Amino acid sequence: MRALVTALAVLILSACGQGQPAPEGGALVTVMGEVSETDRGASASATEPLFAAYDISFRDARAFTLADLQSLPAHSVEVRFPLGGEAHEFRGPLLRDVLGAASASGSRVTITALDGYRRTIPAARLADHDVILALSMDGEALGIGGYGPAMIVWPRDSDTALRGLDDSDWVW
Repeated sequence: MRALVTALAVLILSACGQGQPAPEGGALVTVMGEVSETDRGASASATEPLFAAYDISFRDARAFTLADLQSLPAHSVEVRFPLGGEAHEFRGPLLRDVLGAASASGSRVTITALDGYRRTIPAARLADHDVILALSMDGEALGIGGYGPAMIVWPRDSDTALRGLDDSDWVW
């Protein structure tokens, strides 16, 4: 089964390929791969250099703006981050809800951050835990240059199956 690919990327250039305009507010997260609910065309290396730099290409995808993500049910989790550090409250939609809104399927999810850091995680693992696509930490929006614009947060302090999970699957 082909992998579902999820790229966390702010599209600094608003072009969406094939002459389609960017979603209002600009895409914050793009879900591509085995996705049934799409709203944008193919990646365009000439106008989307971030995708090209990370060798990400697709024929169509579901682009989520901040408003799209905020329209999904929000969840909060208090968790120590980095591991062993202070507890912080993270808030945002469940990652499985984001993937569900795109009607994504597949056995693996590859998450790519703005800096190119990439993790491939079994989709079943994401479905089994309340993993949050955090948009805020301690009530403050996650900004570019920090942990933003979005961050994968694992509920390792409240989910006994995730106790001791290191930070390598926390993608921002």
